[in-house]
Amino acid sequence: MNAPDSRNRLEAELVAWLNLRLAPPGVHITRDTALFAGGLINSIRILELIAWTERAIARRIDDVDIQMNNFRTPARIADVFGTGDGHAGA
Repeated sequence: MNAPDSRNRLEAELVAWLNLRLAPPGVHITRDTALFAGGLINSIRILELIAWTERAIARRIDDVDIQMNNFRTPARIADVFGTGDGHAGA
């Protein structure tokens, strides 16, 4: 699977999981939903989100890449971790 397909698949699966697992009643999470600013992710739920992301990409996320900016929206998560190239970088 090429990088854009991998990224798009991760984003779609992530949005579906977030809506099933973390969205409160009446809230629909989209690719651009602000997870922290919208109050959907807190210090406990971020651990769950990181674990899900690691399973989805089949690799460990480096500690240096665990930054609020990298997890701010589902689209950002897919951009950073959905390319399959390892380290997220900037």
